[in-house]
Amino acid sequence: MTSTLPPVLSIAGSDSSGGAGIQADLKTMLANGVFGMTAIAALTAQNTTGVRMVTNTPPDMLAAQIDAVFEDIPPLAVKIGMVSSVELIDVIADRLTFHKATNVVLDPVMVATSGAKLIEDDAIAALTSQLFPLATVITPNMPETQALCDLAVTQGAQPINYDNGESISTPADMTVAGHLLADHFGCAVLVKGGHGTQDASDVLVEPNGRVTWFTGHRVDNPNTHGTGCTLSSAIASHLALGKDLPTAVDHAKLYLTGALEAQLDLGHGSGPMDHAWRWR
Repeated sequence: MTSTLPPVLSIAGSDSSGGAGIQADLKTMLANGVFGMTAIAALTAQNTTGVRMVTNTPPDMLAAQIDAVFEDIPPLAVKIGMVSSVELIDVIADRLTFHKATNVVLDPVMVATSGAKLIEDDAIAALTSQLFPLATVITPNMPETQALCDLAVTQGAQPINYDNGESISTPADMTVAGHLLADHFGCAVLVKGGHGTQDASDVLVEPNGRVTWFTGHRVDNPNTHGTGCTLSSAIASHLALGKDLPTAVDHAKLYLTGALEAQLDLGHGSGPMDHAWRWR
């Protein structure tokens, strides 16, 4: 008797401490009922206290990984994580277009929680011009949403009048920003509210104008390493399982909340979550 699983590809960096990146993606995919595959875009030496070293994968090697996956086990969804160079973004866009990839979930890792920019302006421009058009949905947090809105305005989008006059801070701001990005970049946008001062609710704005709110409570847990990777991988998993986008986001958010509520405590910094919490 044979069986099969929906295959999903993660294109992201490796996290040597196992809490984020490729490692978190594979754990998440396994826990959400799909078969995870990888194309590693970078090697990192990191732990819960910080990143010590990053080495990008050579572009031809990244292309070969993507081709090898698609030619043998074509994924039903693709998750893209942090990609920091224009050359690698070019490769990803070229190969995903060639292979006609579908259900692309892009986590635009651009701004750290501290507000520090993680990739250069030319890479951000390449990300938005080459990968956003291929994406089913992008999943920016509030600082990343702010940066993308600022970029869109420089490209001709209408400026937003935020409630506090300076930045995204309220649910109304999140919705308006989601509309701006969906209209400007042509893909659905999940604005994540975890960086807000109140709850952890997110809003999905689709290019057709449909708005869906996902109410969430803030989990009292300082160990949040890999939350963005985990959420985007879970969304890709449920798209591969045949769910529509709002349903996939809803399942992914419930899974992430459970992983945080498991209160795993490892390392001396912001530690990882328990991706296998459903089986404890």
